[in-house]
Amino acid sequence: MRYPDSVAKSAEYLRLALPLMTKQRSALHPHSYAVWYEFVSGRNPRLAEALAEQTRDGLGLTEAQTATLYQHHVAQPGLNAQEAQRVSDSLSRVLDNMASSAAHAGDQTARFDQSLLLWSSQLLDAAQDEQAELLQALMAGTREMRAAMAQLQQRLDANQAEIAALRHEVSQARSEALVDALTGLGNRRAFEQQLAQCLSHAHAETAAPCLVLGDIDFFKKVNDSYGHSFGDQVLRAVADSLKSAAPQPHLVTRVGGEEFALLLPASNLLEAQQLAEQLRSKIAASRIRRGAGPTAAPLERVTLSLGVTQLARGESANDFFERADRALYASKRSGRNCVTVLAAKAA
Repeated sequence: MRYPDSVAKSAEYLRLALPLMTKQRSALHPHSYAVWYEFVSGRNPRLAEALAEQTRDGLGLTEAQTATLYQHHVAQPGLNAQEAQRVSDSLSRVLDNMASSAAHAGDQTARFDQSLLLWSSQLLDAAQDEQAELLQALMAGTREMRAAMAQLQQRLDANQAEIAALRHEVSQARSEALVDALTGLGNRRAFEQQLAQCLSHAHAETAAPCLVLGDIDFFKKVNDSYGHSFGDQVLRAVADSLKSAAPQPHLVTRVGGEEFALLLPASNLLEAQQLAEQLRSKIAASRIRRGAGPTAAPLERVTLSLGVTQLARGESANDFFERADRALYASKRSGRNCVTVLAAKAA
């Protein structure tokens, strides 16, 4: 058996693996979980060496690197291809079974405790003198049993709390893995997941989703002139403006260093163009101050170049994104601070 770990040990490995998984550039899928589970368990020194080498740059593992590590250091000939999936799925089953068992045992303990107390009281009330000594001994034993069950109940309650904490950690890790830490927007992974879902729900009888890509103009110059700290301030300010101007059901994400994506699942191409122009003019009209107080110096205005397109019937996510990217760079070539619309070619 590849993973003989107990429930308690596997829960400990889960706690150690989750923070490491969320720092990577790959998704929280079974192969990633298997790689980091093996790493924190300490059972795979060659994997540990390979991980140390591949994460030395501090950027985190890509999907390709994770797949390679899994194939070379985790997967074994003769194993069922669904082994990694079982490892990941077992986590949910372990938590569910622990919760169910703890709750059931708690109920049984409480009922048995009440029954013992009732039986003992009834027997003592009905006892003759010669039976009193025996019943007193029974009562003493009952009290010991009640004390033991009280301790058991405390442990069960602690297990329930631990299960709830584990579930919260899993949920939080999944959420954090989809959020850009700097801006609070969705990250590239969140965008790709939402795009895939959006495309799967797109039908011929419904409006095809639109995509707007935006890129801060001359952002490198901002960093070089004022420092990365102020560059981060600019990114957060632009993100806040985009988020406020494009509420639900639009999805606003940061998909690159200074590049943002707006996925519009319920807008036509004209509406997407109008929204992009509103965003462009709003950013261009804003000013971001360096420092604080009345002496803070305003920055030369920040501008945004944008590209807009609409999904073509039967089109892949990659082709959809690439056309929006071409529209964005057309805006860059046209002098920046403008919007370019690039429609799909008719079939």
